[in-house]
Amino acid sequence: MDFQAFIFSRGRKASIKRHLALWIGGYTLGLLIYPPHDSAVGGIEVVGIARFYQMVSIRIFFHFLGQMIFCYPLLYLLVPEFFRKKKYVQFIVLLLILLALASAMRFVLFSFAYNPIMRGLKLYVNSTSGIILRSITYNFDGPAFFGFMFISLKLFKDWEQKQKDNLDLRKENANAELLLLKAQIHPHFLFNTLNNIYSFTLDNSPQAKNMVKMLEDMLHYMIEECEQPLVSLSKEIAALKYYFELERFRYGNSIDMQLEIAGDYNGKVISPLLMIPFVENSFKHGTSKILREPWIKLFIQVDDDMVHFSLTNSKPAEEEVHHKGGIGLFNVKKRLDLLYPAEHLLVIESTKNTFTVNMQIPITSQ
Repeated sequence: MDFQAFIFSRGRKASIKRHLALWIGGYTLGLLIYPPHDSAVGGIEVVGIARFYQMVSIRIFFHFLGQMIFCYPLLYLLVPEFFRKKKYVQFIVLLLILLALASAMRFVLFSFAYNPIMRGLKLYVNSTSGIILRSITYNFDGPAFFGFMFISLKLFKDWEQKQKDNLDLRKENANAELLLLKAQIHPHFLFNTLNNIYSFTLDNSPQAKNMVKMLEDMLHYMIEECEQPLVSLSKEIAALKYYFELERFRYGNSIDMQLEIAGDYNGKVISPLLMIPFVENSFKHGTSKILREPWIKLFIQVDDDMVHFSLTNSKPAEEEVHHKGGIGLFNVKKRLDLLYPAEHLLVIESTKNTFTVNMQIPITSQ
C-alpha cells in the first residue's frame, strides 16, 4: 500500500492502522529526544542507560494516555459537530471543558497508576503538587501539539476526499448530461430524415426503397452503437454520407451539395453525433430556405490524432440572427465542452449570406 492509499483509504481497519502508526511514531520520537546518560536531568537522577529508558518509556506512555483523552473527543466530537458546523461559541466552551476534564484525568492517572508503578520499580515518583502543575501545563504541550496534528490531518483528509467526491460527481453529471444531449439530438435528426422519405413516398418514387435502406442503416448505427462513448469514425462519416444522399434525393439538383473527405479514417474512434447536427442545421436554416442557387460544402480532413470539420452553406439574410442558435448547436457545444475541454476547436461565423462552421475534434486509434 502506497502512502496516499494509506492516508486516504476508508474503513475502520485503515483508520486503526493510521492511528497506531501515528502513536507508535510519536512514542518512538519521544524516546529518541532523550539522549542516553547516567547523570541528573531536570532534577531526576537515574543511574544507568537501561534504568533511564525504563523510566522515560513509562512516563511517555502515561503522557500519551493523557493526550488520547484530550485528542479523540476533540477530533471526533468537537470538531465535526461544532467547529465544522461553525458553532464557534459552543466549540470554545466545550474545548475549555475538555481541557479541564483532561487535566483531571491526567491527575488521576499519574496519582493512582503512574506513581505506584514507579514506586514499585524504585524510580522517580512525582509529587502531588508536581502532578497538579503538569496536569494543567501539559494541556498546552504534548496534547496541544498532537491535537493540532490530528485536526490538521483530519481536515486535510476530509478536504481531499471532498475534492475526489466532487470530481466523481462532476463525472457522473457529465455522463448524465451527455446522455440527455444525445437523446435530444436523435428526435430532431430522425424527424427531418423521415420527412425526406415521406416526400418521396407521396410521389411513389422508386428511390424510396433506397432511402429506407439508408435510414435503416442509420437507425441501427444510432441505436446500437451511439450509446457507447466512442464509435468508429468510419461509421460516423458513413452516417454523414447517408444524410447527404437522403437530402440529395429530396432536393435533386436544386441544391449544390459538395462533400469531400480526405485522409485515412479507418481504425479511428470518436464521440458520436458531433458532426451531423451541424449538417442538419445547415439544411434546416440555410439551403432549404433559399429559393435561388442554394449551396452547401462540407470538407473533412482526417489526420492521425485530429479530425478537421469545415462546413459552409448559403443562407437567407434574415436568418443571420437566428442561425447561430438552436437546441442542436447548443447541445453540440455543451458536449464538446464536456468531452474535450481545452482540446477541441469550434469557430462559428455567420455573415449576411453564409454560415460557416470550423471544428477540430481529437480522435484516437481503435
